[in-house]
Amino acid sequence: MNKPGPMFKAFFTKNKRDTSFLKHVACWCMLLFICSCATLGKTALAPNQIELTAENLYLINGTYENNSNEGPPYLDYFWGSYLKAKEFKIVSKQVNKENKPYLVSLNVLNKKKIRASVTINDSLLKTYTIRGKIKNGYFEQHRKMYILPALLINEYHSSKFRIGLLKDHKVLTDFKKIEFGTVYFFSPFNNSAAYYSLPHLRITPE
Repeated sequence: MNKPGPMFKAFFTKNKRDTSFLKHVACWCMLLFICSCATLGKTALAPNQIELTAENLYLINGTYENNSNEGPPYLDYFWGSYLKAKEFKIVSKQVNKENKPYLVSLNVLNKKKIRASVTINDSLLKTYTIRGKIKNGYFEQHRKMYILPALLINEYHSSKFRIGLLKDHKVLTDFKKIEFGTVYFFSPFNNSAAYYSLPHLRITPE
């Protein structure tokens, strides 16, 4: 039986090297992906904060006026929901120009789901379900992620959102997003942002 020639050995060795290189690239990509996930770490509850549990989660039921100090950017997540272009146009007109507040109504369905409704000027903007779990005294939404590969814009997005409760019956929200990409593969951008402990006034009776 003929032994493999030098060309075969060289080809086989090259393939092994290429495979090893691809494995290293895949590992680095996976590490970058994990490190780029938005997280909300465990923090000490404020002195006037109530620790949310499965038994008392219903206490956040009610309608709240959104804190106008932190409005949603264009096409961003807002109170646990993606703000669509049509909805943003309504927001731009009634909230940004006419100074009419968002009203957000929360209704706990179970320990993993909260029904939310957003109204502006007595008009319903949207209704949706926030899915998550109770964690570290908050109701924390499952991570939102997407990757947008396109010719014009390449974008990576990862975000987390959670709701807490204060003893004065206000709710507070934390939000963090990691968002970056390129335009035409040449111009990089970074839209990462975060806000913490943003209180929202309850407007419904106790």
